[in-house]
Amino acid sequence: MKPSTDRQGAAALGILEKSFSLLILLCMAAGLLLGRVVPQIGPALEPLIPVGLFLMIYPTVTKVPFGEIRRAATEKRPAGLSVFLNYIVNPLLLYAFGWLFLRDQPELWTGLILLGIAPCIGMVLVWADLGGADNPLSVALMAWNSLIQIVSVPVWILLLVGTKVPMEAGVVLRSTFLYLVLPLLAGALTRRIVLRRKGLTWFQARLVPALGTLQFIALLATLVLMFALKGDVILRQPELIVLMAAPLVLFFLTLFNIGYWVGRLFGLSRDKAVTVGFHVTGRNFELSIALAIAAFAAAPLVAVSTVVGPLIEVPTMLGLVWFARRLPGVHSQVGAHESARVTPAGGN
Repeated sequence: MKPSTDRQGAAALGILEKSFSLLILLCMAAGLLLGRVVPQIGPALEPLIPVGLFLMIYPTVTKVPFGEIRRAATEKRPAGLSVFLNYIVNPLLLYAFGWLFLRDQPELWTGLILLGIAPCIGMVLVWADLGGADNPLSVALMAWNSLIQIVSVPVWILLLVGTKVPMEAGVVLRSTFLYLVLPLLAGALTRRIVLRRKGLTWFQARLVPALGTLQFIALLATLVLMFALKGDVILRQPELIVLMAAPLVLFFLTLFNIGYWVGRLFGLSRDKAVTVGFHVTGRNFELSIALAIAAFAAAPLVAVSTVVGPLIEVPTMLGLVWFARRLPGVHSQVGAHESARVTPAGGN
């Protein structure tokens, strides 16, 4: 990467770091207020949320050669650690936090379990990318999670809640197509066309910054839509935020640190350990909400508690992005990987 490009990237990162947190919090607040004042606007604009999520993920996968994703999918240590933490440790840990904080609130405890049993297969790519992760590995881990949770979710609900539920496989498959398959195809096509027609220098200097801007704008707009959709429900019962905050924040912070530091102990590089940290922390709240509505209709607080989840998860993940960017060596590795991810013209 040329020095001028490095300086531009550093300047952009500085501006982003100064305004990013404030803008995200303002968008969340705007969405909640909008959902409260004009409650019908959320459902009306709900179809735009998948579009926003796609536009958040597409820039990340466009920067990554498909060959690197194939290679990353076969890396045993990060994949094995991620699977172990997501599907063995996480459900039990969240069950324990629920017992510690919510044992007198069984419906909220159930909602907490639903929030914890399935890893995220959407926005986690964005948080990981912003935190300096290894993007090929990030996409590969999301693919593994898309497959495994179809089997694991109903098993854990039965074990921890004692209820048999029909697995909403359609929700997972639809999310996998929209937030993994479709962005991968669009990103690979974009990458191939641009590298052949414009070359490597133009790709790095012009397209990559433009994709970063697109991702940032899509993230802000999607947050407004998401919180407008549920703003009325959340603000009518604000005490639920207080009750759910402690176990969820403790869960997120614990899991990220376990994923990162155990990864480092197992010999993973910093960016790979950061990747594992984010992928064992982000939760699939879309699936959690769908399961709560479908299987626990007689206990409305279960569904409401899952709706509260994103309100707590977004600022916590934002804090983890800030933390991850400041881990020793992450900044230098981010720059190195950005250069390595771009192959010569005509590459995959």
